[in-house]
Parts: sequence; structure tokens; C-alpha cells
Amino acid sequence: MNAVLDRGLISRIRNDERMPWRQWRWAFGAVWLIFLGFPIMSVAGLDRSAAVKGLGFALIAAFAIVYFAACVLFMGGPPSSADRRGRRTRWTVTLVLGAIAVALLPVIQVGAFGLTPFLMAMITFVAARRLHAVLIVLLVFAAWAIPEIFGWELDFGVVAIMITVGVTMIAMRALQEREAAKDEAVQRQRELNAELAVVAERESVARDVHDILGHSLTVITVKTELAGKLINLDPDRAKAEIAEVNELTRDALVQIRSTVGRLRTPDLRSGLVSTASALSAAGIEADVPDPGDVHTPHSVLFAWVLREAVTNVVRHSGAQRCEVRVNGRTIRIWDNGTGSPLLVYGNGLRGLSERVTDAGGRLTVDSAATGTAVSVVMPASSDTAVDGGMDR
Repeated sequence: MNAVLDRGLISRIRNDERMPWRQWRWAFGAVWLIFLGFPIMSVAGLDRSAAVKGLGFALIAAFAIVYFAACVLFMGGPPSSADRRGRRTRWTVTLVLGAIAVALLPVIQVGAFGLTPFLMAMITFVAARRLHAVLIVLLVFAAWAIPEIFGWELDFGVVAIMITVGVTMIAMRALQEREAAKDEAVQRQRELNAELAVVAERESVARDVHDILGHSLTVITVKTELAGKLINLDPDRAKAEIAEVNELTRDALVQIRSTVGRLRTPDLRSGLVSTASALSAAGIEADVPDPGDVHTPHSVLFAWVLREAVTNVVRHSGAQRCEVRVNGRTIRIWDNGTGSPLLVYGNGLRGLSERVTDAGGRLTVDSAATGTAVSVVMPASSDTAVDGGMDR
């Protein structure tokens, strides 16, 4: 087995973003477990048998374990609308937490409502918006109604805390949905812009092909017909017409190759725009220069470098941040993902290295556990040169 691990394998083993414990958002919910101290104090202060106290402590411990597991597994993000199994699982866990809270009511009575803020937090991540607000209102109502029904002493402090937490959760959910809608609108606009760019490019190609082939083929048709008529009447002129036809076909072929080459050659400025979009879609913070501020005679070569490096970042790095820096003679793409000093070149980097070397530049890949940087430096003498861009 090859002892040299590639970057993709290291990323999957050590920094797989799909692993729930890698998504530290769960810590935000788990930190509130400290407030279980209030129901714990209620159980400790009971003037009842050790068995009842033991039951109370066991129920609180079970609640803490289930809630912590829910934070790790579920608070990394909501399930998709098509993930019915994921939604059922979340509702099941929420109902289990509710059942534990209900089981505590006969033990510590009003003190059991100290668990309701945790239920509100779970409901925020599970229920639809309208149902979410209704359930929170019902929980607050229950904190007042149940003590009234059973004649328990009403703790207005608990009710006030529940109202505060409930309003906060409803507001947080509304802000969350507003931000999600805004991000979705931005993403739709990006996709629309990309589609419009493709349509514009297709129209440009259609115009080029029409102008090149339409004109050339029309002239060739006329001249070949004329040559056919003159071949017996004026052989010399017929030969001249055929020679012109050959020249026209060569010129048309050159123009067609130029058009095809333009289609296959990446553009640095549009590449920077698509880079920012791709990184954002992958959940990676992008620090990319404004395309309008980038000026370099090596735009085609740097576009190839950018495309390959960013593809590796999105696919293999597990990074949270990526920076792109471009000036006249250099380009550098850095990410804070998990790399390796034992990184070996795959087909993409190997082909990129050959492309850079052919253009007279130097490709450097610095990879370590703290991140990876791909850099290309072109010699000063190449600043006035026109870099090649045809795909190999």
C-alpha cells in the first residue's frame, strides 16, 4: 500500500464536515445544560424518600443525555424537506424530552418547568414556523395553568423566564428564516447570472459561426460554381478560382479554431466570480479580489491555476476559509483545511505544473496540517508576453 496519503483521503478521515462533532454549532445549545442546576436543586431540596430523589436525579440525567445527543446530531442544520426520516427522528427525540419533563412533574412539581427552555430550543429546530410559535405559547400557558389546576404554588419567576426565552426563540427563528430567504435569493440571482452568461456566450458563438461560415461558405459556393463553368472555357481562371477557394477554406478553418479555442479557454475575471460562488455554496468563507481590480498579462494561465486549486479546495480540503491573491506576476490560493506535508500531485496538479512550466513560471504547493497554499510565480521577463490558454 502506498505510504503517501493524498490530500483527499486525509480530509475524509480527519476533517469530514459531515461528521456531527465537526460542526461545533451544537456547543451553542449544549452550553445551556448548566441551567439544569435549577431542577437539580429542586430535587435536592425535596423532603421525600431517597428513592424519589433518586428517580428525580435519574430523570434529569436522562434529559441531559438525550438533549446533549440532540445538540450534537441535529443542531448542525435542519434536514431537507425531502428528509422525512430525519424530521421524524427529531420529533421523536423532542417528544422523549417532553415525556421526561412530564414525568418530573409529580416529583418536583413547578420545578419541572425549568426544563421547558430546553424544549423550546428543540422545537425551534424541529417545528415549522407557525407550529413553532403555537407550541411555545402552549408551553408558557402550561407553566401557568398546571399549577392552577393542581393547586401548586405558582412561581412567576419561572413563567417570566419562559416568556423571555419563548419570545427570544420566536424572534431568532424569524431572523434565521429571513437570512435563509436572503441567501436563497442571492443564490438564485447568481444562478440566473450564470445562466444569462451562458446564453450570452452561446449567442456570441452563434453569431461568430454564422459570420464565419455563412460568409465563407457563400463565397466558396459561388466560386466553385464559377470554376465548374470555366473549367473548359478558361482553365487558368478556373484554377485561380479554385486556389481562392482553398485560401478561403484555410482562413475559415483558422477562424473556427479561434472560436473553439475561446470556448475552451477559461477567463480569469469570470473565474473569480464563479470561485466566490462555488466556495460560498460549499460553506467556505471566500476572500476573493474584485475582478475589476485584477490586471495581469497572465490571465489565461492564472485562470487555469484558479480553477484547479479551487476545485481541490471544495472537494478535498475540509476548509472553512479560502483566500485568493492575484497581481501582475503571481497568483496564490490558500485554504485553512487539513493538508499534509506528504501531499503528492494527482493528474490535475501534474497537468497544471506542466502548463505553468511551459509558460516559464514556477508552481509551488505548500501543504501542512494547518492549511495548503498553491502559488504560481511568473518571471519578470514574461510580463509583456501573451500567455497560452489552449487546453491540452
